[in-house]
Amino acid sequence: MFLQTPVIIPRRKGITFRTKGKRTYVQYETKRIWDPTRKYTRVERCEIGVQVPGIPEMMLPNENYLQYFPEEERKMNEDEKELIEEYTAKRDRGYMLKDFFDHLYFEFQPMSRRKQDTVMNEDKVKRLNRVLGPLTEMMKEEEYAEFLQTIPEPKRSTNKDGEEIITGMTYSDVELLMSQFKGALSRFFSRKR
Repeated sequence: MFLQTPVIIPRRKGITFRTKGKRTYVQYETKRIWDPTRKYTRVERCEIGVQVPGIPEMMLPNENYLQYFPEEERKMNEDEKELIEEYTAKRDRGYMLKDFFDHLYFEFQPMSRRKQDTVMNEDKVKRLNRVLGPLTEMMKEEEYAEFLQTIPEPKRSTNKDGEEIITGMTYSDVELLMSQFKGALSRFFSRKR
């Protein structure tokens, strides 16, 4: 179990990294045992945390980190504290945006079933884009970012009879777009934990 408050990876001899899947685990060398018959040194390591994606000098620690690194060794300078505060603020904002999106998605689904072929009005598009815009920015470095976009605002025009025509994305189009966001968010947050 990893703690939610990130720390700077210790700058100490015996720190190694092991990548498994998309995660990089930080390990600490706890013991070296010489085997005289095989003339081989066996190294024992324990996992002390998982590296924060995109910030190679930080990790989310576990209980082993607290055991092997006493309080005085875990003190940080001001730059390191600032880096951790910045990361925590971005992470918290990401979770807040995800919660907003989940609520919008839940509210939007019944509406999109009733009005499938109706063009979305400008006010609803603006409200959705207030959440989709920051989410797109948050995931811009991901390999699936090219599939994410905000909703284009509907356009008003008049036909030859003087009637107003509104063109834009329908509710069913927007539901498809939001489903892509839902999948992207699921991948993004499963990797970030």
